[in-house]
Amino acid sequence: MTEKDFERIYNSLWSRLYSVAYNYFRDKTMAQEVIQDVFVNLWLKRDSFNEIVDLEAYLFRSVKNKIYDQFDKIACQEKLCKQISLQVCEEADTTEQEVEYAETLELINHEIERLPDTTKRIFRLSRFDRYTNDEIAGQLHLSGKAVEYHITRALKRLRLRFNQILF
Repeated sequence: MTEKDFERIYNSLWSRLYSVAYNYFRDKTMAQEVIQDVFVNLWLKRDSFNEIVDLEAYLFRSVKNKIYDQFDKIACQEKLCKQISLQVCEEADTTEQEVEYAETLELINHEIERLPDTTKRIFRLSRFDRYTNDEIAGQLHLSGKAVEYHITRALKRLRLRFNQILF
C-alpha cells in the first residue's frame, strides 16, 4: 500500500468510522484516539494489506474491537480505583482504631495505677499475666477469698471510673 492509497482510504472512511466510535463513547477525544489507533495499525500492517479481503469491513471490525478494548480498560481502571479507595478507607479505619486502642489502653493503665498496691498487683497478675486465683494466692501467700476480694474491688473501681468517663 502506498501513501496515496492510505490517504484515499483515510479520507473516504474516517468520518464513518469516527461516527461509530463517537456513538459508543459520546466523547470526541476518545473517538478520535480509537480511529487514530486503527489507522496507525493499518499503516503498520500495510505490507500484509493484500491479505485483507474486505478493507472496509476490516476497519469497522477494528474500530469495534478497539472500542471494546477501551471499555475493558475503563472498567479495569474503575475497579482499581474502587479497590484503592476501599483500601484507603480500611487503612484510615485501622489507623483510627489503633489510636482509639492506644488511648483506651493508656486510660486503663492510668486507672490501674491509681489502685492500692496489693489490688493493683493482684489485678495485673490475674488479667494481664493470666494467673489463676489459686496461683496468685500461693505466690502472694494470701487466701483465695482475699484474691477474689482484690480482683472484685479493682473491677468495681474500673467500671465506676469508666462509667463516669463514658457518660
